[in-house]
Amino acid sequence: MVFEEKLKQLIKSKYVKLSDLAEKFGMNYSQLSQYVNGKKVSIDFLNKIIQEFPEADLNWLLRNDDILNESRPPYKVPLTNNQIIDKIEVLLADLKGQIEEEK
Repeated sequence: MVFEEKLKQLIKSKYVKLSDLAEKFGMNYSQLSQYVNGKKVSIDFLNKIIQEFPEADLNWLLRNDDILNESRPPYKVPLTNNQIIDKIEVLLADLKGQIEEEK
């Protein structure tokens, strides 16, 4: 997966519309759209991405998957909000079961 695909995935995990993120970053929609579609990004833009998505691994974002070294730990794809909610629901159900067993 290349940078643009990862950036799209990251943005979709938190925003429904690209224009919402553009507004938050104080940039126009077309500029953000160009970044998402392959235009080279600035350091300022990467700093904004890091601040907005602290859960994202910058190494994962910037590297192409095909150049990862096997000796390095794998880079994690950030979870979507729905995936996080699903994990929390499973943990809560497990906790509820443990509490009921103790009664």
